[in-house]
Amino acid sequence: MSQDIANCFTQPNLASASPENIAWVAIGNECRAVGYLAAAQFNAHIGLAGLKYSSALYKALAALWVVSRKLDLGNQFSAAISVFLPPGEFNDSKQFFELLSQYSASFETPTGKLSVTLDKTQALQEGGGIALIHNSNLGSAFKQRVTAFVMVGFRNASVIVSARGAVGKGKTSDLGMVRLVDLVQERTSNYDASRLALSIAQAGVSYNRPYFYRIARNREETAKDREVDQLIEAVKLSRFDYARMLSHWINEVLQPDLDEIVFCGGTSEYMKPELRNQFSHYSLSWHAGITVPKTLDPDGLGCRIADVYGLFSYFKSQFEVLRQRSVAATSQRAEDTTSSSGDAPVPTTDIQSVKECAEQSTTPKSEQSTKPKSEQPTHPKSEPPTKLKLEQFTHAKSERSTEQKFEESTEQKTEDITEQKIEEPAEQKIEEPTEQKTEDITEQNTEIFAQQKADSSIKHSCLDDSNKLSDESSSNTEPSLEESEANLDAALLLGGPYRSAGKKVRNYA
Repeated sequence: MSQDIANCFTQPNLASASPENIAWVAIGNECRAVGYLAAAQFNAHIGLAGLKYSSALYKALAALWVVSRKLDLGNQFSAAISVFLPPGEFNDSKQFFELLSQYSASFETPTGKLSVTLDKTQALQEGGGIALIHNSNLGSAFKQRVTAFVMVGFRNASVIVSARGAVGKGKTSDLGMVRLVDLVQERTSNYDASRLALSIAQAGVSYNRPYFYRIARNREETAKDREVDQLIEAVKLSRFDYARMLSHWINEVLQPDLDEIVFCGGTSEYMKPELRNQFSHYSLSWHAGITVPKTLDPDGLGCRIADVYGLFSYFKSQFEVLRQRSVAATSQRAEDTTSSSGDAPVPTTDIQSVKECAEQSTTPKSEQSTKPKSEQPTHPKSEPPTKLKLEQFTHAKSERSTEQKFEESTEQKTEDITEQKIEEPAEQKIEEPTEQKTEDITEQNTEIFAQQKADSSIKHSCLDDSNKLSDESSSNTEPSLEESEANLDAALLLGGPYRSAGKKVRNYA
């Protein structure tokens, strides 16, 4: 459509309509409406004949605009993107990301030009998100099991197999829900495919009549009842044929030593009675028990987005484990420093505290003296820090200044005693306490020197740990599956590493 027509529909509704319902994108002179706007206003067809990645380009660009509106990202930002593709179309991911990277740099939207930099990109086989969660839950046991993940969606049916820890490239067919819709259309008056699919799904296994009345074409009540009866009978026959075709294909691609099957996708949920009956001799699971929270699923898509939510949950858990390990490592280093210095134990701290410690310790003296007391480093002792100890931590007072104070104090006390005009016995009495005071001062300063060295040791250990942590963080920002209990073969499962600007970068999976 033309961009002028697109603006006529969207500009008056930008403030009131959700962005996903008025989405369109323009690349050069070509403008495409996407989603609800395309279907409701421009009578768009489903478009299942071509390759997925060609139409996915416009959907992905529109999704970036929707995200920018909902998260208030502005017209320029960067994004990391993962996409699911059927195993049979997995090789198209390279062309898809090349096109997406090229056109996302500058494209028109209902709110103006948008510029998005693709930071990282990755394609996954359909069912990969659920496979990650399921194998992680099994722990090391997944290395002893052969599990098939059967993803049945609207367009395709795919199977990937995890054979005792090794995940290979899966198989793909065109036996998605659309095949059932085709069979119904052949037996009826060729209803609109999208409306027919919706009515079939909503009617469920009980074939609730009200959902079929919505698409009936007759206006007269008796004729409409007869039309609905014929439509329901067509759905029942088509469902039987479709279940037979789907089950036959799944049996063809399954391994003979299979232990369990995990069914995924909305169509597998719809066909659950037939699939459960056909594959009852296996251990069965639907969506690996994943439940999408309602806060993330306001439209009730449910199991249809379980694969995406599974991937999100897996990444989130891996980064949380990495963060906890970093905190634990920092605490352990602090304890080791305490035991080696012989001082009081250092409280457990987090990564940010160590970084602040390093920043304050390396700040020039002139800047440190102006900082408020709350920003000063916390002293490792439980008792309130004295002025000497605080200065020692931030300014590193030398031992020489302390010795000078000691000498001045001793000389002053000696002069005071000498000036006193007293008798010989009295002088002896005075000299004894003077010597005692001198010994006390010596012992006191000895303790101060020891405390200086201990505090200095803790400070340098803290800085060393902070530098080590910084180095480790910069070189270990990705979760290590080898250290995980479930050592997943994610490189095969997810189809390879992230790509950025045509070269491989770190694999977050």
